Amino acid sequence: MNDTLSNRIAQWSAGFSIEILPPPAVALVKRAFLDTLAVTLLGSRLDGPRIVADIELARGAAPAASIHGMGGKTDLLSAALINGTSAHAELFDDNSVPMIAHPSSPLVSALLPLAQVHDLPGRSLIEAYSVGFEVGVALGRAANPALYEKGWHVTRVLGVVGATAACCRLLGLPLERTVAALGIAATMASGLRQNFGTMTMGLHVGLTARDAVHATLLAQSGMSADAAGLDGKYGLFPTFSPHAFVPPDFGRPLELMASGITFKPYPSGAPTHAAVDAALALRARPGFDAARITHITCLVHPWNAMTLREEEPCNTLQARVNMRYCVAAAMLYGELTFRQFDDSVLGDPALTRLMQATAIEMADGLPDNGEFPAELRVQTQDGNTWVERRDVPPGGSSRPLADSDIIAKFESCASVSLSAETTEHVIGMVLGLDGLASAAPLCESLEGRPCGKQT
Repeated sequence: MNDTLSNRIAQWSAGFSIEILPPPAVALVKRAFLDTLAVTLLGSRLDGPRIVADIELARGAAPAASIHGMGGKTDLLSAALINGTSAHAELFDDNSVPMIAHPSSPLVSALLPLAQVHDLPGRSLIEAYSVGFEVGVALGRAANPALYEKGWHVTRVLGVVGATAACCRLLGLPLERTVAALGIAATMASGLRQNFGTMTMGLHVGLTARDAVHATLLAQSGMSADAAGLDGKYGLFPTFSPHAFVPPDFGRPLELMASGITFKPYPSGAPTHAAVDAALALRARPGFDAARITHITCLVHPWNAMTLREEEPCNTLQARVNMRYCVAAAMLYGELTFRQFDDSVLGDPALTRLMQATAIEMADGLPDNGEFPAELRVQTQDGNTWVERRDVPPGGSSRPLADSDIIAKFESCASVSLSAETTEHVIGMVLGLDGLASAAPLCESLEGRPCGKQT
């Protein structure tokens, strides 16, 4: 077999085992599962995932895999699609800085239903997740920022490659079948950043999870694909990226330890987080009064402009990727949770006034660290100027969230569909994932109780 990129990925994936991972990496994978399941449960109540679920359930497929937060089961591919759409619907899922993507939502959404259907243990889930994470992030480090700048949603484009490698590892596909699966996945790669701030942004993750499972199953059944689907003349990287692509050396360094995972404290676009944290710090200062603000200047790194949409948001999906909205809401309400992304809040006159008083300016003086640094300068009616700067947001490289923060996030998000008793049971299973004999009880516990749609 030729030394193609797909072959390199397949060979490296086959040799990976949980013993390679240091204990902090295993703990990080568990946090990634818990965080992703939290945001999946929260997102399951939104209209986007419910639309996807309604269409999939109408097909009447035999129930085999759990739909998280919707109180039932469906077929394997549909479960991956629905759960993946829920996982990204709130824009609350984790980030990878070098990948410029959300690594865990497609991986967890693809792997859990596959493990449930095949009755596989938690140890296998940790191994498979780690393979997918390492492949996706290493490819992102090699292909970015050109891939992202071109307009591709990297979570979708590279996520499907990493998630397919993970699914192949989970099922133990042989080398030639894994290469075929990666070739199939390469031709499924898509996803445009133009759809940021719409329901389709969440759908990108659902499609990625479904396609990864589908590519794996097709290859397992004998479907062929070009072994150079990733790096051949007309392969993914030469076609999608305008710059020369240098294949990475997978696992060197181990990205779980070298770059880690950024877990989000706020359900909004990552480029808003440093500014939101600065806004909350200003709000908490003695004597600060949002009602007396006359002007807000938000200085951001030029990278912010590539991700955020600054036209006035018409709905809560657009608000999540709007810097003015997120900063104004944090400053007005003293928090930024899913409760601030509600139609009743969107029309608040006090919020509108603060948004209109906010100007976004690019500042080359902020560090080029990939973590979207920001500085806020707030002028008030009494002539005072209040300033807060954040080079790294909470959850970022030097400010990681604690285990207790992730658990609290899960408890908050899970409250929309799980009982308190089930919530604690799920937390225990995920934190003990390496000793879990079967993924099935975890998945079934995540079904929860049906809840009404919320836009």
